[in-house]
Amino acid sequence: MNKKNKLIILIIALIILVIAFKRIFVFESINYSLNIDGNKIKIKEKYEDNYYIEINTGKNIYPFRIYNNFNNKRKIINKIYLYNDKYIECMLPVIENNIYTDFMCSKDGIIYDYNNIKGEIPKLDKYVETINEYNEKNFNSEPDSLIKIGSTKYNIYKNLKDISVITTYNGLIVNGSKINIFKKDIYNNKISAFLDKYYIVADYENEFTFDHFYIINIITKDINKLKLKEPISYDSYIQGIVDNKIYLYDKDSQNQYEIDIENNGVNIVSSVDYIKYYNNKKWEKLNKIKANKEVYFNYNTLENNFSNYDYVKESDNYYYLFKKEGISYKLYRVDKNNINIYKYILNIPVTNIYLNKDAVYYIYKDKLYYYRDSIGLKIIYENPELEFNNTIKYYIY
Repeated sequence: MNKKNKLIILIIALIILVIAFKRIFVFESINYSLNIDGNKIKIKEKYEDNYYIEINTGKNIYPFRIYNNFNNKRKIINKIYLYNDKYIECMLPVIENNIYTDFMCSKDGIIYDYNNIKGEIPKLDKYVETINEYNEKNFNSEPDSLIKIGSTKYNIYKNLKDISVITTYNGLIVNGSKINIFKKDIYNNKISAFLDKYYIVADYENEFTFDHFYIINIITKDINKLKLKEPISYDSYIQGIVDNKIYLYDKDSQNQYEIDIENNGVNIVSSVDYIKYYNNKKWEKLNKIKANKEVYFNYNTLENNFSNYDYVKESDNYYYLFKKEGISYKLYRVDKNNINIYKYILNIPVTNIYLNKDAVYYIYKDKLYYYRDSIGLKIIYENPELEFNNTIKYYIY
């Protein structure tokens, strides 16, 4: 057997080993159990960029996700606190001596965070007080400190590790720190978007066209330029983001551009008559006459199981379900891995929410709100312009 054939066989063997390793240690679900107060608690765990976990107490199943990677470790649950009475069952998983969720309580077929029902069951309240790992202050709505920048109030929470960003007329506020991009105020920065750790915005300091984008790394706060091969008109709009690429359509030149931040590239991807249109996980052709009327990508892939709800929104891992009640909505969530179990999230006055991992954020009147399972509901920003200026963008990373 010559060296070339040996090399081919070796490469094939390595590929098979990598696939087998991923299937066994990453993508495949594993099942294990813990004995808690004489109860056998069954745990199903799957890791694929995040941990999807189902805990089966025998009475109820609790699906949830953990977005830490723990170095891809498996069997991450090492302790569970379990509370039972005739009204409710509550469960708190402990991972490497830390907690990453609130107590999850099953009541009338719905899962609630403990903080949503606190005070309703005195015996449960007393039980929670006995758990040393549980820090009730994590769910306080009062900020630990406050930063004021002009008319913006930025609330600081020690347990909120995410980076929060809001646009201003000449730049950004990142975790309460101002970043200036433009020398003058820009009152409509329509050609801009957040993508992963980046904010991209057109250079708005020319008259009719621009020849570069500014790219801001919201972690390092570095500002770089992405030069264009040819100028783009301000009469353009961003259609959407697919596979970490931004798609922009210039109504003046009738060109569609694919913007690849990671590879520092901007390329025309439209033909003479058509542009690429992303519709329900498929690429289609769209006539440029329709594109001139501003047609945005359609990401709607919703299940038909939720017809009883007034509105449904989808993220990578969840469906969020809105049920009208008076002048507001009850917001529920189901995991795509188990759409039969509903979790109540919060009472919410709007349906225009934004989603990142298990976080929900939204603007109501002059405040930007943020919810996550592990910390509850917080107010991030307060600014009078949030209520009246729909060009302001915000982002949680």
